[in-house]
Amino acid sequence: MLRDPEFISQWCRKTWLDTPNPPICHLILASLLVQVISLDLRSNLAEGKKLNGHDSEGKSEGEEELRYTHILNRVLPPDIRALAWAPVEPDFSARFSCLQRTYRYFFPCADLDVALMDAAAQRYVGTHDFRNLCKMDVANGVVNFQRTILSAGVTWVERGGETGPQDPFRLCQFEVTGQAFLYHQVRCMMAILFLIGQRMERPEIIDELLDVEKNPQKPQYSMAVEFPLVLYDCAFENLQWLYDREVQEFNVTHLQQLWANHAVKTQVLRNMLGGLDAAPVATGESPGNSTTVLWGETKPPLCSQVSSFVEGVQARTYKPLLARPKCQGLEARIRHFVRRGRIEPPRGPGQAGDTDEDKDQQPLETKGGHRRHAPGNGGATQQPPKRVCVDME
Repeated sequence: MLRDPEFISQWCRKTWLDTPNPPICHLILASLLVQVISLDLRSNLAEGKKLNGHDSEGKSEGEEELRYTHILNRVLPPDIRALAWAPVEPDFSARFSCLQRTYRYFFPCADLDVALMDAAAQRYVGTHDFRNLCKMDVANGVVNFQRTILSAGVTWVERGGETGPQDPFRLCQFEVTGQAFLYHQVRCMMAILFLIGQRMERPEIIDELLDVEKNPQKPQYSMAVEFPLVLYDCAFENLQWLYDREVQEFNVTHLQQLWANHAVKTQVLRNMLGGLDAAPVATGESPGNSTTVLWGETKPPLCSQVSSFVEGVQARTYKPLLARPKCQGLEARIRHFVRRGRIEPPRGPGQAGDTDEDKDQQPLETKGGHRRHAPGNGGATQQPPKRVCVDME
């Protein structure tokens, strides 16, 4: 659960120097939810040995690799745990060697139309210009907003119970897999799905937002909040993860304890809500109306489980997205930051970030040749070869 970008960037390239010239082990660590960091650490094996946790033949007695996950878990905060480690080449980058990422956004279904949200999410799949579904980070040199989404969908967290009345407390998840993501892209995608799930917008609104020729400027809308969003998985090529049995037992025990704590608190809240359902309330607005009904039997029932999942204050009268004021367009933003000397004028087509992976493979260049990285992708300056593989929304 590497959640703080500033904390993550500090793990980008570190070395333990307990001896004058210790052998260095280039490794990566997997934390909870398979978020990955790369760093250089001192190795306990002699230089030239296979730094893979299993020494080659002729290994002397007592010569074993350091227990990296065990050492780190002893000093990490309770909500950060290292699961496994893997040896890699010196030029490996946990961030830039990542082939694809999967995000999950959890939310209660409340009175949302989950099936409609799932159908709408399919429209994200493919290669599109997502400038209307992200926070444009032109100040850091990002002028290409084409990204490829491999899969997207809204499903129930736990299967079963699809028939019958919808339980508003049941959890759903929006899962999206892509090769690279823009700043706040997933949160903007989720905000639009919330509008569709509340039947305030039709699924076709996604096609409209992806059509930047027809709609070059982003309509003003609030993003989904950040706490339900997790980087669920990162895919790498030819990695052999090494697990420590004792560390595995410790992590499972720790997570079971955390689950028990939060599960009990959740049940306490459900009981409190159940108690409120038994409260008699007046059926009419007139103070003299003596007719009462149990709160749990009022129609329609109050379903406010997702009312706090979008930033800002909800307007009393809904205004359709395409009828709202528009944000500044990409060309205007580029001119603004060029005038301020923040970025160089973009080059011609095919030269200034025209590949889908540019944001995750190339440093951004600003005025004066300074290299920067956009917020939401680790926030680290380029110090090859070790960079962080966590795009935080």
